[in-house]
Amino acid sequence: MNLSRALVYFLLGCILTPVLHGEVFSSIYKLKLLAKKEENLLRILKQYNDSLVRETTNNTPVSDMRLFAHLESSVNISCRDESYPENPLNVLHLLNRYINMWPLIPDIVLCNSCAISERERDFNQSYHNLKKEITDWPKQHELQAAVRSFLRLRTTYYLDISKVIQGNINEEKTEPLSLSLIQLIIKEAEYIKMWDEALLWSDALLDLLPELTSTNISTTAMFIDQIKARILHKASFTADAADLLKIHLKKVGVLSIQEDYTKYKKKLKEYPKKDVPKMWPFNEQELDSIQKQLCRGVIRKSNKELSSLSCYMVATNIPYFKSKAEEVNKDPKILIFHEVITENEIAYFKEESYKVFIRSGLQNYGRKEDANEEIRLSYTGWVFEKDEISRRISKRIGLITKLDTRERNVLSSSESYQVANYGIGGYFKPHLDNLHNPIWRQPVQSDAKFVKGSGDRIATWMFYLNDVRAGGATIFPRINTRIPVTKGSAAFWYNIFPNGEVDERVLHGGCPVLLGSKWSKRYVCYICVYRGTSDG
Repeated sequence: MNLSRALVYFLLGCILTPVLHGEVFSSIYKLKLLAKKEENLLRILKQYNDSLVRETTNNTPVSDMRLFAHLESSVNISCRDESYPENPLNVLHLLNRYINMWPLIPDIVLCNSCAISERERDFNQSYHNLKKEITDWPKQHELQAAVRSFLRLRTTYYLDISKVIQGNINEEKTEPLSLSLIQLIIKEAEYIKMWDEALLWSDALLDLLPELTSTNISTTAMFIDQIKARILHKASFTADAADLLKIHLKKVGVLSIQEDYTKYKKKLKEYPKKDVPKMWPFNEQELDSIQKQLCRGVIRKSNKELSSLSCYMVATNIPYFKSKAEEVNKDPKILIFHEVITENEIAYFKEESYKVFIRSGLQNYGRKEDANEEIRLSYTGWVFEKDEISRRISKRIGLITKLDTRERNVLSSSESYQVANYGIGGYFKPHLDNLHNPIWRQPVQSDAKFVKGSGDRIATWMFYLNDVRAGGATIFPRINTRIPVTKGSAAFWYNIFPNGEVDERVLHGGCPVLLGSKWSKRYVCYICVYRGTSDG
């Protein structure tokens, strides 16, 4: 490394900031807390239900008893299995219980035809006290957003919809999806114009309908066809929509279907034949891409490229301390360093980040922070170098990379540690870490306070703090490179060339987490002074 490159490192710097409190579904950690809190709701429900059983008369309808039994069965599993929210289907069940099941219980207990005793009043008071204590009680829009995240998982990993409905993902079995949840998935797919996806779910629902309900199967099937027809019409395949409804016109109680059929036939008369679409309007999310292929483990490197990659030990200034390095790409060089953080250090960073968790956002220099879930879906906590553990790890990174990693109040050589925990379908769209922000640029008032006066990012070091059962890889779509999540390892790459220009080949993103909970810790060097070679 020559002096000019060292000077470039000294002159450039940057920062990325988290912002805004957000939804509970954005973090598996938050969802685990929510599952634990549900145990208290079950406790007071069981106390009330047990007191009913002891009496000779019970005015509670049988259907309500089924609801009690369903909640007891589901919550007994969720509150005792710490990994319960690590399955996206369980997240949908958990949110659905909070939003659509638990609120029914007080109305059942205090029904108009029921005798209200001290027992009912005590339950009602306990329930509402607990609800106040659960400050992150989910809202309907959170369930809808979780469904959209699940659709991202479905289309990224090509999950078999029929198996998913039956509760199977990658051979992991959980509670099957209810009819109401499947209908919500179809509704959300339709709303975000994933019309092909909505039709696929509708067809799978029709096939499995006898397994999901034992009543009104033919009526339910008819209304599913009505939904399919509506989707076909929205996709401008109105003739197909009318044909689908035509077979139901002679059935009883089909006024709304007759109205839809008449509307579609009228629209067909208005359409010039030349305007009838010939191609299905696929949504971008429904199409395959290099990013999705990399997430699924499809790496399109030639045998020559793969054979040039190697593993080696990286020497440091301490003779007895070397680090295991694995090349995953030659040019630009992207490395995985294995076994570079201990269990105790991982636990420390998780514990420290818990205290300051907020919804993640992406910082665009010169603009205000953005917490759009279409960019990132996670919670972030910043951990500063305030004690021996964090300083020791910073020194270790410096020894391995030969970069100055000291954190300072002014002209710091690095950022603080950014610890992220991803939620259902947690991901980060492909992006560049550098922000085109040279140190000589004058800060402007509209800049976020975290980036005023900072420079651009030189290099990125990212720890993986746990294993995941499926998904969550870091991908580089422009160079066909994929880094799987491996606990205790770290990825490292440079974001700029020696002359200070951006290396756009290192565009990278985080794949959606399919099964498990992804914890990552990003550490970015800026104003980095180079002290040697990290090539080993």
